[in-house]
Amino acid sequence: MQTFSLKPRILFGAGALTALEELRGKRVMVVTDRFFVTSGLLNKVAEHLAEGSWTVFDKVTPDPSLHLVAEGVAALRAFHAEAIVALGGGSPMDCAKAIRHFGREEGSAAIPLWCIPTTAGTGSEVTSFAVLTDLDAGVKHPVVDDALLPEVALLDASFLTGVPPVVTADTGMDVLAHALEGYVATGANDFTDAMAERAFRMAAEHIEGAVAGEQGDREAMLYASCLAGIAFNGAGLGVCHALAHALGGKYHVAHGRLNAILLPHVVRANSRDGRAAKKYGALAKLWGTSGTAQALAGKLARLRSRLSMPERLSEPVAVDEIARTALQDRCAATNPCPANEEMLRAILRGVNP
Repeated sequence: MQTFSLKPRILFGAGALTALEELRGKRVMVVTDRFFVTSGLLNKVAEHLAEGSWTVFDKVTPDPSLHLVAEGVAALRAFHAEAIVALGGGSPMDCAKAIRHFGREEGSAAIPLWCIPTTAGTGSEVTSFAVLTDLDAGVKHPVVDDALLPEVALLDASFLTGVPPVVTADTGMDVLAHALEGYVATGANDFTDAMAERAFRMAAEHIEGAVAGEQGDREAMLYASCLAGIAFNGAGLGVCHALAHALGGKYHVAHGRLNAILLPHVVRANSRDGRAAKKYGALAKLWGTSGTAQALAGKLARLRSRLSMPERLSEPVAVDEIARTALQDRCAATNPCPANEEMLRAILRGVNP
């Protein structure tokens, strides 16, 4: 038996932010980073919350650490928060998920979590994943638990206005990676496939326009990101993300950029699996090319080039160490081809400078 369930409630389109007024009467902690405070964008959220009923934890940094989560838990308890609103990209959302998860008092009900993504990439607003960094070990750990799922995902594309093109490209390639890996993961089913196919098609069509600053394309990428998140949350991911986590934890390269570098190599490696090769071919056809895994890998490489993204890592990496670390990552377990160190080393050698 397989299971597919849907959570959270998704609110989107014009006026979506007004739904925050449901939280009036609750003590709300907003989890975000300094940019949203200094830029004034936090005010777009605050105006829908009751005056004096909210506080802000704005210490989130990229790749949130276990130490940061512990600091957030202390702030949550000190404020006696009754709800959390996460505002930002994957880092604030993942941090907020972990703060709520680890800050829950024994025997008490979980407080509601609302997520407002401000980049079109991670899909964290609809997943049971939170990626945390162990700074001491230099490793990213994906924490996976259904208790991490938010209650509400609030999609407002106005927050994407002004996102730099390089960030839009990085996060957009993450959307494609989520859709691709979720589509061929061992946990995929008809329901996740429907989400992954739609997400892939939307991202492939709109990513370049989004990078160019077209607001309609940015909004489409935001929805594609959410769909891809639902897909991989149900299906799993694969070695592209396992390697990106290992590399990002040690070398601190943007996650989406790592996925962009790795993805064509991962597609070629996984195409040894007949089921994966067939599904890659189906996506290649959706993208207007011949229905083969090789054609898909080629399209991904050409897109990466048009977005002015590198095809290789900028510095040599410790291939054996990264392969061993990635093999222990939760994402590797649902790769369509059984992952082993030899496979991962071969992919890494292909992207080493």
